[in-house]
Amino acid sequence: MVDMDSRAFSTTTRALLKKAGWYDKRVIDTGVYEDTLRKRRYPVHECVLQFLREFGGLTVIHPHKHFPNEEDRFHLNSSKAANSIDFSRVKSYSARIGTPLCVIGQAYREYMVLLMDSNERIYAGYDGLLIKVGDSAVEAIEALCTGASFSKIP
Repeated sequence: MVDMDSRAFSTTTRALLKKAGWYDKRVIDTGVYEDTLRKRRYPVHECVLQFLREFGGLTVIHPHKHFPNEEDRFHLNSSKAANSIDFSRVKSYSARIGTPLCVIGQAYREYMVLLMDSNERIYAGYDGLLIKVGDSAVEAIEALCTGASFSKIP
């Protein structure tokens, strides 16, 4: 079960999310996202649907991780992200971590695809690079907004 307790977000992350259009108890219709993901053969985990209900469609602008005077962004539009990556690439990421992954968005100016497993862990991939972003949705969003360091997946 996805724990979307907004109190877990730092003040900075909460402000960035609110600027992107998020609010407490946000719930949107995920039908378009779900249709796209299923058509593209992604496993639509319940935690993915819960995540998209609250955060789907947001584009979060945050300070760039390496250049403090610049901005970066991530979006949580799973349809857009699913249509921008070949399914076979996501299958290869799934094989590397040993569990099926579903596309949930893109980060780092859309260079990296954001992926969620059935246990709510979030990863990001670009070509051969795969990183773990967080063990939960809240942890991953916090990490993306604050420029945390990530672990590479072999």
